[in-house]
Amino acid sequence: MSILFRIAVPTDELNDPVARISARQLAAFRGYLRAEGDRLGQQLLEPDEYLGDSFEARVCPLALAAVTARFDHDPHVIAVVEEAQFRTRRVAVHRDRTAAETTMRVALTSDRGVELDLAYGNAYALLEALDIGADSVGDIPIDTARAKLEDPATRARARAARVDHYLPRLETLLMTATDPAEARLSWA
Repeated sequence: MSILFRIAVPTDELNDPVARISARQLAAFRGYLRAEGDRLGQQLLEPDEYLGDSFEARVCPLALAAVTARFDHDPHVIAVVEEAQFRTRRVAVHRDRTAAETTMRVALTSDRGVELDLAYGNAYALLEALDIGADSVGDIPIDTARAKLEDPATRARARAARVDHYLPRLETLLMTATDPAEARLSWA
């Protein structure tokens, strides 16, 4: 099990658009992402051996019309991809075997994928180094998180707990907050 550290914003609470997609469209989308990733020299999609019933894909470096062409410019897919690009997020694809349907929605993960997904032990050690209660779910204001990172005692505690190598990644994550007044560092 793991805990994901990410930037949470109020728009995360909105009912994001959802699109239902066919197996043919999904296959075309995956093929397109692989080809464009090779062309751009970027990884837009995890390798096939890691793809399961749920995965996320980067769409921000791609043209909206080019992505949605794989879905016959379905208005629901356009809404999902446009919202993901606007919010600089990935799209999440999930296949529900019991309902026999595949859906696409805006992911909680940033396009650059700078979130920290840590095993429980490392996550709790990082939270303790930040002088935050070691709860598996929580959030704090961005300014508070930045202040904690600037505190020399935090670095000392992180070094002692051997999680200091996560601090630069956490700093990078905090820099992605576009509106620090509304955004929060969240973990769950």
